[in-house]
Amino acid sequence: MLRSFTDRIFGGVCGGIAAALRLNSWIVRLVVAALTLISAGSFALLYVILWWIIPQESLTLRKRGVPVIFVLLFALLALAAWFGRDALRAPTGENLFWVGALVVTSAIFFLRQVVRA
Repeated sequence: MLRSFTDRIFGGVCGGIAAALRLNSWIVRLVVAALTLISAGSFALLYVILWWIIPQESLTLRKRGVPVIFVLLFALLALAAWFGRDALRAPTGENLFWVGALVVTSAIFFLRQVVRA
């Protein structure tokens, strides 16, 4: 799976997912927007992470992308983390969901930089 170069509004993630699943990209965009509103922004974070993970398609070179199953698995893990966010508490009772999300996002960004080098 690759991010779409031609069917994009922001980063091409929804266009790439729609192409891989053979759906209309506007349906995928509406689902992502609705899930972002329902999850108080967690799916926006998921979109940014997918933007970093999924390579962009090239009009001149054909690269292998990320398999769709990995994207779906990652989305299911994000959904499970969202619903289990109350279990992520510090001993003081503070919710650690956004701290954990920031750590995971930072680790993914760091690993992308290391792999590119």
